[in-house]
Amino acid sequence: MKKFLKYLLSILVIIILSLYLLDFIYTYTYHHGTARNKLSYIMQRENDTVDYVFIGSSRVDNTINADIITSITSKSTINLGFQGAKIDDYYIILQLLKEQNIKFKKVFIQVDYVFNMDGNSEILKSYLMPYIHKDFITKLIKKRDKEFYQLKYIPFYRYLIYDYKLGFREFFNSAINHRSATDFKNGYFPKYGSTNQKLSSTLPDHVISRNNYINKINAFAKKNDITIIYFMAPYCPNTKNLNYSKKLKNKLPSFLDYSHVFPFQEDYFYNCSHLNDRGATEFSKIFAKDILRLEHKSL
Repeated sequence: MKKFLKYLLSILVIIILSLYLLDFIYTYTYHHGTARNKLSYIMQRENDTVDYVFIGSSRVDNTINADIITSITSKSTINLGFQGAKIDDYYIILQLLKEQNIKFKKVFIQVDYVFNMDGNSEILKSYLMPYIHKDFITKLIKKRDKEFYQLKYIPFYRYLIYDYKLGFREFFNSAINHRSATDFKNGYFPKYGSTNQKLSSTLPDHVISRNNYINKINAFAKKNDITIIYFMAPYCPNTKNLNYSKKLKNKLPSFLDYSHVFPFQEDYFYNCSHLNDRGATEFSKIFAKDILRLEHKSL
């Protein structure tokens, strides 16, 4: 019996040590290997300066070509759109930029139906996990995840829970310096062609009275002398409740409404709420020219 218990104990010790070792290897790789997502790119970029930052969901990620904005405005630009991101995530990104001492003066934030939504995205939260032992990120995750203590203190647990974004494939590609398909200096991830489905979408029929994270973003901007400009990216013409954008405008201090900008160009859309590369190229040109007009007015 004693031998059996010793055997079980030795197995348990080996498992625990293996988990600690795996945790260390994964964490070290995500900290020092090639960035495989935009959050890792931010975490590896410190004491930098950028003129224009674009923040939003896939409707920024797949929509704003930062290189085009830069070529027209002569201002450095980065696309920090994250798939599935919500307004809480936008606030996290702004705080991370400040924490990394990345200086910026003007931020363009894409807002649409997400104004009516609470919470944050699991995708962005998963990207935070390799950095959970940093004090600032510890605070972020502690506020947002009921399993915080398990995630922080059980070795390798966070990598198992968020395997779909931090699993072996991403770890291995980071370790061997295999670059992502996205150029993070730009941040634009294009979609091509269309889904070959009928273009249609529906926006909410009302705007909620307030979004607490919009208020936090506005307070953050005021405190740090940052200009925030909200905007709404294009929707296809066959979108129900498209006047939602006009209702949204009353809730935001500054708002550029591009929801109707392509009323006849269905070939610019990958689906009803996302432009394809052709549409994104044209939209980025339009946006850049509007930025120049805004800059001229402010002089």
